[in-house]
Amino acid sequence: MIDSLLIANRGEIAVRIASTAKRLGVQTVGVFTDPDADALHVHRVDSAVHIDDYLNGAALIDAAQLMGAGAIHPGVGFLAESAAFASAVMEAGLIWVGPPPSAISAMGSKAAARAQMSAAGVPVLPGYDGDDQADTTLAAAAAEIGWPVIIKPSAGGGGKGMQVVKSEGEFPGALSEARRISAAAFGEDRMVLERYLPRARHVEVQIFADEHGHCIHLWERECSIQRRHQKVIEEAPSPAFDGEGGQQRRADLLDHAVRAAKAVDYVGAGTVEFVLDETGAAFFLEMNTRIQVEHPVTECITGLDLVELQLRVASGEALPVGQAEVPCEGWAIEARIYAEDPSQNYLPSTGTLHRWRPPTGVRVDSGVQEGSEVTMHFDPMLAKVISHAPSRELARTRLAGALASLDALGVRTNRAHLGRVLRHSAFKNNDLSTRFLEIHGSELGPTDAGLGRAIIAIVVQEWLGKSKGCLPGLNRNWRNSRWRDARFTLEVDGEECLVSVADQGDHLVVDGLKVRVLSSNDDLRLEVDGVVMSAAVVSDGNMRWARTVDGDFVAAVLPRFTAGKVLLEEGSVSSPMQGTVAQVLVSEGDFVKTGQGLVVIEAMKMEQTLNAPEDGMVTELRAKVGDQVGAGAILVVLGEV
Repeated sequence: MIDSLLIANRGEIAVRIASTAKRLGVQTVGVFTDPDADALHVHRVDSAVHIDDYLNGAALIDAAQLMGAGAIHPGVGFLAESAAFASAVMEAGLIWVGPPPSAISAMGSKAAARAQMSAAGVPVLPGYDGDDQADTTLAAAAAEIGWPVIIKPSAGGGGKGMQVVKSEGEFPGALSEARRISAAAFGEDRMVLERYLPRARHVEVQIFADEHGHCIHLWERECSIQRRHQKVIEEAPSPAFDGEGGQQRRADLLDHAVRAAKAVDYVGAGTVEFVLDETGAAFFLEMNTRIQVEHPVTECITGLDLVELQLRVASGEALPVGQAEVPCEGWAIEARIYAEDPSQNYLPSTGTLHRWRPPTGVRVDSGVQEGSEVTMHFDPMLAKVISHAPSRELARTRLAGALASLDALGVRTNRAHLGRVLRHSAFKNNDLSTRFLEIHGSELGPTDAGLGRAIIAIVVQEWLGKSKGCLPGLNRNWRNSRWRDARFTLEVDGEECLVSVADQGDHLVVDGLKVRVLSSNDDLRLEVDGVVMSAAVVSDGNMRWARTVDGDFVAAVLPRFTAGKVLLEEGSVSSPMQGTVAQVLVSEGDFVKTGQGLVVIEAMKMEQTLNAPEDGMVTELRAKVGDQVGAGAILVVLGEV
């Protein structure tokens, strides 16, 4: 067994790997950059080394050698699928906790993987993966495949750069965008084309192999709930195989996955991903040559620790179980908690986690703690919440309940949004597809009533926070104008609202509603017109973050007296988030049409294109590639044509 291990990653996966390593008695070494100096994973390892960049392979190897670590585990990041880094680790005399570089190379190129899988008898979608990458060749191939098609960077992963094209006219622009993103993210712009299935399911198979010729599957996972081609809810096993013929389709899928791994002489943990059409037919999508973020659901139904298996296989041991010994017990569902705003196209959110209270009774794999800073530099995932139960229905309700009790206040998150997905009738009824969030998006938002309850909680908290009168008989906010109630002005999503409060001794009247404060020690417990509700409210300057049963809400408490608002410049286009300018698409003097792209902002591994709100001329550019910009910063000013 490995004696000491450097974990070449951060966040929840680094915490997760450290947990198993410590249980096995393996010494752990972590790494951190400046923004992560006080991150949770730094506190969960035996020692940690400062580096300049998590993707600096040479620095990681130097850190391992400095601390005497005999092995490197790359976690789930970019380096986990880098054959060059794997080779460098091995050449340095260290153990690589991952598949052989040859297998990484074989599966690292979508083009090569498609060809190799087809040769091995694994079904693939109609598509194009040829060497001729001329724009005209790709356009002709797309037309032959038939619309819609999906353009994929051959070297890509995580959905980055993928473009769905519905018609011939859209193809040139989408291809250019895919090439640009691929070149920036992966260092090459080779593309693969495949037929796009408008209504498909995403199902993957966990496989494991050792150096002794054993290769097994650990059943499958359903990963259809996605945004921007990235998963947010996963479950094991998949409900896609219910009904007549389902078990045979499952057996075929599992066989194809094992066949794919054997075709590249695989060793270690890997995931073979498939897309299922509406008939249930499965087609090879890609193979991830690493442990997956969603591996906990597989651990729940099999009882196996996948990180432990990784360490044992990397140490040269044989797999401790054969195929017949791998159980599939109960059902597990995982929800990924991201710092993002689902109502704003999942824009990332930055800030301080002033309150972090994970739920009990379920598994929580977290990379944060109360007080953690969520910055623009890293992926916005905060944690994973996983439920395991005898049935899918019980696992679903347990997870929904757990999400309802989770507190993550100080940044916007998708916590409540995921809870609404789990409670949606289509999810309950196994009516799943990769377009689930797109199809049902209008039904998954918070309600006006929920916002109203959050505003009441915020205003009550403000009222309770006011100092008591210093003279006998005087209450909070005493005034000699008895004809007017106290008022608070809040700003929610750019809209101002005025809320009145009157103290009636044993209760408050908030905008005409009778409110009794039952408890205010930690959470607020309020009775509002005879209905009891709970809420949590935290403050950050003038910002207030509220959690109610309906979801999470953010409001700014505006001062009573202001010097007047500074009007935004007419025609200005501002950044919706803190980030880096990745591309400037226009020049001063250009005439632009409504909806035309102006600037591309990148933050937390996500790109956002800012579009022209109306026809006009670019009169001023205030951004250049590489600039760090804050939320609300004006980047482009448009004038009338």
